[in-house]
Amino acid sequence: MTPAAAPPAAAPSAAVVAAAPVAPAPAGRALVDIPAGDFVMGRDAARHGDETPAHRVTVSAFRLEPTLVTVAEFRAFVDATGYRTSAERLGYGMTAVEGMDDWEWERVEGASWRAPWGPARAERLAQRDDEPVVMVSWFDAVAFCEHHGRRLPTEAEWEYAMRAGSTGTRYPWGDTPRRPGGDFGLNFWQGEDHHRNERLDGYLYLSPVRAFPPNAWGLYDPVGNAWQWVSDWYARDTYERDAAGVTDPAGPASGWARVARGGSWWCSRSACSAYGLYARGKSRPLAVYSNNSFRCAADVDASRTRGASS
Repeated sequence: MTPAAAPPAAAPSAAVVAAAPVAPAPAGRALVDIPAGDFVMGRDAARHGDETPAHRVTVSAFRLEPTLVTVAEFRAFVDATGYRTSAERLGYGMTAVEGMDDWEWERVEGASWRAPWGPARAERLAQRDDEPVVMVSWFDAVAFCEHHGRRLPTEAEWEYAMRAGSTGTRYPWGDTPRRPGGDFGLNFWQGEDHHRNERLDGYLYLSPVRAFPPNAWGLYDPVGNAWQWVSDWYARDTYERDAAGVTDPAGPASGWARVARGGSWWCSRSACSAYGLYARGKSRPLAVYSNNSFRCAADVDASRTRGASS
């Protein structure tokens, strides 16, 4: 997923978005309790206008999964329900590999969560079970979460939780990709361009969901590795409309794209550069890329539901 691009696709059918019956959450996917509080979202000066202005947001308590959904967990969901993802229905996915030009993406027939880089590369670029599932659309993410009685977080919930009490910085630990001890704190592309990844963070493409230390609230991959779908529709002026301050915002009522946050392994200094807590990615809900994933949230009060499901 890039911040703006998406593959062409027809409107989703009911079969694409249908959620399976509610089932217990996968073993090991305990939820982290996120306390109620407020934080400053956005900033007053930015290259991208949709990140401005800085404004106060109050968030009610909620719960959030500590990691991105893994390949193994998504496989268990598919095995239990027979669910077919958007990429499987479309017959293709969008992918990028080392050696391609910056901003170049390839439409690969047969690419899906089972083989995000395409069937021809499946053996050479096989995913580990503990890596995040990718090549999943917004609809696929909603279906997985709803199957387990959960939902996608709102954009405000996502940033509040990933900041974990930090404020005014690009990353939860500061403004450089290296943590205070000197090690990289996230998975992103290191290199002058996408012809070669120097792999200074240890990874060429995706990394296991617990490869890097969590933030102060125990959440892994708060930035980097894979874009994270949230429930909100995208609008360029969302922050402007919320400038006076807002409580539990859920985004616009409609739109053409859904928001994704955090950046990914593909993001580099020369292309995208969206790895961090300010950038607002966006793609059509049916977009399927080898760098989009998600995690699920839940309400503390089961009778009150935030976020969107359609």
